[in-house]
Amino acid sequence: MKNGIRGWLTVVPVLCACLCMLAGVAYGEVFTLAVIPDAQLETHDSRMRDRLEWLVANSTNMNLKMVLGVGDLMNFNDDTQYANQSRAFGILDRAGIPYAIALGNHDTAAVKADGGSAAPGNVNLNLRNTERFNTHFPTNRFKALVETFEPGKIDNSAHKFTAGAEDWLVVQLELWARPAAVEWAKSMAEKYPGSKIIFLTHAHLLANSTIQQDNGGYGDKSPQYVFEKAMKPYANVSMVLSGHTGSHGYRVDEGDHGNLIHQFLQGYHDGKNNPVRLLIVDTDKGEISTRIYVPSLGKDLEDGSSRTVKLSQ
Repeated sequence: MKNGIRGWLTVVPVLCACLCMLAGVAYGEVFTLAVIPDAQLETHDSRMRDRLEWLVANSTNMNLKMVLGVGDLMNFNDDTQYANQSRAFGILDRAGIPYAIALGNHDTAAVKADGGSAAPGNVNLNLRNTERFNTHFPTNRFKALVETFEPGKIDNSAHKFTAGAEDWLVVQLELWARPAAVEWAKSMAEKYPGSKIIFLTHAHLLANSTIQQDNGGYGDKSPQYVFEKAMKPYANVSMVLSGHTGSHGYRVDEGDHGNLIHQFLQGYHDGKNNPVRLLIVDTDKGEISTRIYVPSLGKDLEDGSSRTVKLSQ
């Protein structure tokens, strides 16, 4: 009898594991998120296309879950640039790889189409005019999309994926957000309490890895305001990804519930190459390791941007 019990004790975990596999549940998983820095200097060449082709070619080996852009996909508010970048992202569309793109100031009518300087008129209102972006990147292109703040606009949106038997929610938030958009972001954290949340926004960290304290001079609320209202109070907030300034940066803050909020900056504004941050998440080890890879160079950048951190305390 003892031998029979011992045998069952050996078989039961294997049986459970098989049932979990059949149900699509994984005990642990190593997966990758690719983060595209400000790409406004890549609108008239093949660097974006080359970057995305490299990601697709390596997606299986990396277990790539999503591609995330931190904004300023365009340089000027010009239809030609939108069309070029839209064609490049067709590479991900055809491969079935989901993506989300935060909107930067250069992705709005706040920037003129003929040179990139401030457009005439009310610059705050122009910042919320994202008609061109939404025409070229309509909501139906975003395969992981589950919610939007405004119907038919991708500016503030939530995207969901599953990895390591956990649900993850990417909350894409507008630049220097309006109070109503911040309230919407809070509602996402509250509506999906079981999901680990990654905030994707254009401006958050400055080049010195401090959180921006102002609204850029023509936005609404500061990144510090957003952090205090929509990020720090929620136990399920895990990461914040941003660009807009500097090359790279990192800071970690403790949320109100003791959770660690890892904040990664990737601006770069590279005039020659096409860097991409790879965030490798090991759900078994509870770790994030990250590096900046440059497909045009075929190597990692050795600029201090690589690190490994614990997901939680």
